[in-house]
Amino acid sequence: MDEFEGSNQPWWEEPDPERAHQKYLAMHRSDTNRSKIAIAERLMSSYDFSGKSVLEYGCGGGYFTIWMAKRGAHVTAIERNPNAIRGVNFYAAKEGVADRVRVVEGDAEQDTIAGQYDFIFAKDLVEHLEDDSPFFRRLGTQLRRGGRTYLATQNDHSLNYLLEGSYERLYRGNAQWYGWDRTHRRFYNAPRLARQMRAVGIVPERWGSSYLFPWRFLSKRLTGRVRQWPGWTRLDQTLGTTRPFAKWGWSIMVVGRKE
Repeated sequence: MDEFEGSNQPWWEEPDPERAHQKYLAMHRSDTNRSKIAIAERLMSSYDFSGKSVLEYGCGGGYFTIWMAKRGAHVTAIERNPNAIRGVNFYAAKEGVADRVRVVEGDAEQDTIAGQYDFIFAKDLVEHLEDDSPFFRRLGTQLRRGGRTYLATQNDHSLNYLLEGSYERLYRGNAQWYGWDRTHRRFYNAPRLARQMRAVGIVPERWGSSYLFPWRFLSKRLTGRVRQWPGWTRLDQTLGTTRPFAKWGWSIMVVGRKE
């Protein structure tokens, strides 16, 4: 994660909401995050959020919480980190949408939020859950008929996994490698996500993915350090929204509709 103004404290450990928010936005200025955000926004751009009820699992610093609220949605966001909650509330007030954002302290694995929603958003969440089956069942009951859901997670049917996953698991013998975050518990892919969604009555409609990570792996091993090239971002956004490549990036995204 990026650091801010020389501080070694990551944004999610920052108790001051304004500083937490500033660090969070600084992190989102990286090529990796800008590309993932652009692809996610493109996938959801055709959905009319005005007046809709949204449930967001694991809102983090609130980028998409605010993005949806600014488009007219009433967002209930679940987050377990108190520092993140304060940061999201600061962000909502700053953007003038505090009346459309409610942040609830809680855990996606122990959610007790009642009711049904028009849209459910869960980005980079399911790979962290100890057991994802209850989450998908809850997704099927909390989403209204005709409602949409957005999911994003890591993909083992990807160029990134072929390169770095093979290197870590086969060459280095790290059979428990699940990506760069030690809290990840599993990989997904388009067929697996489609099966789990269809099992709870949700039909995948649109796919997208971010390929950006291969440059990090390749550049470090070819040149000795990580080198960024802006052209990767443009290539990433083209591949990540074009069939059939939209299902083969490292971060796979899907919008589904409840039947």
